[in-house]
Amino acid sequence: MEQLSHQLEVTGIPVHVESWSVARIPGFVLAVLNRWQREYGRLPSRFHMAMCPQVEINARGGIPPQVHGLTDPRLTCRHFTGCHKPYFVVIFSGEDSAQRCQAAQDLLSWSEGYEVEIAPESVRLRFEGYTEDAEDTGTGQRTTRTLQDLLKSGEIVKVLE
Repeated sequence: MEQLSHQLEVTGIPVHVESWSVARIPGFVLAVLNRWQREYGRLPSRFHMAMCPQVEINARGGIPPQVHGLTDPRLTCRHFTGCHKPYFVVIFSGEDSAQRCQAAQDLLSWSEGYEVEIAPESVRLRFEGYTEDAEDTGTGQRTTRTLQDLLKSGEIVKVLE
């Protein structure tokens, strides 16, 4: 599979998001997209993409169930930054890709979303939105328990005994 352009253009990121944006890490986005094409075939010329640190997903007990309904598992991957931090990356395609991307981001802490255009001369990312801290629904219901839950209940200590 042919490699994408080595030129990445990222536009529209607010200054306060630039400080933590994974899209600003040199080579990360192009490495993800080139890996994707090697493993799964050619990407569409336009799509939406959300990226979220895996540690944030783990801290909330896993991917929220609602995110599964918005994504296609075949269009998700985990990729490491140059400093070995894993990121969860989701590609959204189709007419409602912008809405599904934003809805998934609303549930993923420290996520960022982009409209992506692949052109022969460059890959263009147009910033679409971000979520710093995902809202807690307040229901208290989770499909999995966090480490804090296990510590509070004492179960983690029982395993170590």
